[in-house]
Amino acid sequence: MKSLAIEYQLLDYEKLSKADADLASSAIQAMEMAYAPYSNFKVGSAVILANGEVVLGNNQENAAYPSGLCAERVALFSAKSKSNEPISCIAIVAENAKGALADAFACGNCRQVMLEYASQEVQKIPIRVIMRNHEGRFLVLDDVRKLLPFTFNSKTLG
Repeated sequence: MKSLAIEYQLLDYEKLSKADADLASSAIQAMEMAYAPYSNFKVGSAVILANGEVVLGNNQENAAYPSGLCAERVALFSAKSKSNEPISCIAIVAENAKGALADAFACGNCRQVMLEYASQEVQKIPIRVIMRNHEGRFLVLDDVRKLLPFTFNSKTLG
């Protein structure tokens, strides 16, 4: 039997680096504009590119539920549609229907998209991930690959 461990930091906002705190604040700002009339579960995301540009995203719901999109993918797709710059980091925050802090742990679809971008040839640096939990603390991972260690990627397709 083999085991797998995921290493991450768990930090209070005040303990984040200035750059990480700024990115988390941008994600919070993006969350305020989320369109979540059905679940009232608001999610915000901020992506920072290697050139310092910050791109925001928030969840966008739709009455036809599969038509909505997560905040992470909104930010990532927007960033990559504007620039071929490597992605340095993505921050994710959420609030539940009662307006309380919620765990903002990326779903499987979003993790797969992050891994797709992490495996692009232009991506010479690991994509860092910052996710706020329901206690207001931040999980910081130094590489998105830790979120989905058994990857499905272009090499899988042969």
